Amino acid sequence: MHKKREIETSVTIGSMSQKKSRTLQSVSDMVLSLIVTGLLVGSLATFVWFTRQDSEVVLRPVDWQGVALGAQERTDLPTYGPIGLSKEWNATSARLETVGDSQVWRVGVVTPSQEFISVIVSKTELKRLIRTYTTLELENEKNRVINNKTYTVLENEKDKLLFINENNVNLLIYTTTNWDEINTFISNLGIPS
Repeated sequence: MHKKREIETSVTIGSMSQKKSRTLQSVSDMVLSLIVTGLLVGSLATFVWFTRQDSEVVLRPVDWQGVALGAQERTDLPTYGPIGLSKEWNATSARLETVGDSQVWRVGVVTPSQEFISVIVSKTELKRLIRTYTTLELENEKNRVINNKTYTVLENEKDKLLFINENNVNLLIYTTTNWDEINTFISNLGIPS
């Protein structure tokens, strides 16, 4: 009986030491797995960081003339836009929207120099249009003649705004581009039919 107890005690002590070594082995395996996983994630993050490309805003050309023809059924505003410009000029937006109680027709275009120019047409009060669509203030106004029409000009170091009122309709040209492209854009404004 004594021997039986000794055998049981030695078996119990042996199995406890095996449990300790298995537990230590499991913990070390887990730590090793975490380190390997961390290194893999770190390597992947580093690879993505160094191979990333700055995302560019992709501007998709729109058929502004098709939008204008559809808008003509819903508005009495002239749906002006650039007609007959080269493919280097890309219309990127065209819409009929509402400001206050009035409709506004807008066409936005990216120029060959990758600047922005838009035509805005509305019967909305001029100051409200300027506040809604531009960052400019009505001060230090100048005049400029383009295609035998006199436009009022506001500009700062970055933006230019030209506007004129014809037949109780305000026509605004808002842009970041140079005067050559502004002249070309205005010279090609028309209403599609």
